[in-house]
Amino acid sequence: MKKLILIDDHKMLRKGIASFILEKSDWQVAFEAESLSEIPLILQKIKSSNKNDDSDIYVAVVDIQLKDESGNNYSNGFEAIKLLKENGIESVVFSSHDTGSCIETAMSEQVGAKGFVSKCSSEQVLLDAIDYVSKRQTYIQSDLVTSFIARQNLFSMLTKREQQVVKYIEQNYSNEEIAQRLGIKINTLDNYISIIYDKLGCQNRTSLLEKLK
Repeated sequence: MKKLILIDDHKMLRKGIASFILEKSDWQVAFEAESLSEIPLILQKIKSSNKNDDSDIYVAVVDIQLKDESGNNYSNGFEAIKLLKENGIESVVFSSHDTGSCIETAMSEQVGAKGFVSKCSSEQVLLDAIDYVSKRQTYIQSDLVTSFIARQNLFSMLTKREQQVVKYIEQNYSNEEIAQRLGIKINTLDNYISIIYDKLGCQNRTSLLEKLK
């Protein structure tokens, strides 16, 4: 049996997806969650049910932005995807945060999503992604591929060290913090940043971040 796990902190959105999925496919919505903290219990229930029958196929639909217990928004959807992956469940990201940077992070080995769909897309595109991922295939919404590839092409122009610097810049670390994390002098970091700007045709942090979206 094909079963979905819907993880999104907007109840109405979950209900809308569930309604479409049940009407248009043979998938069943087995579990819903609105926070990272609910996932361990879901995994425990799946593990218990699999003792009697391990023929079920599970795919999770996960938003990047999930609220924590205090009601604040965090990008802990990535943590949800990692936790699911560790327990053998593949995920499709369904998010309004659909820049090349978000796609790269979600689909990276460190996070492990197998699909990415924008919330601006139709429900049918999401269903297509779910079907692909259930067959262990990768799916990125077609009109998002261009920005993803463009970002990959930009990164291919940089050395591994320069890529590290850029990723820290994207995480809003100051130059002093980046130098400390990389174990280098601040003037050495300044040289790296100057080279990065030159390679990518940027003048400052703002233009660099804009280009890498």
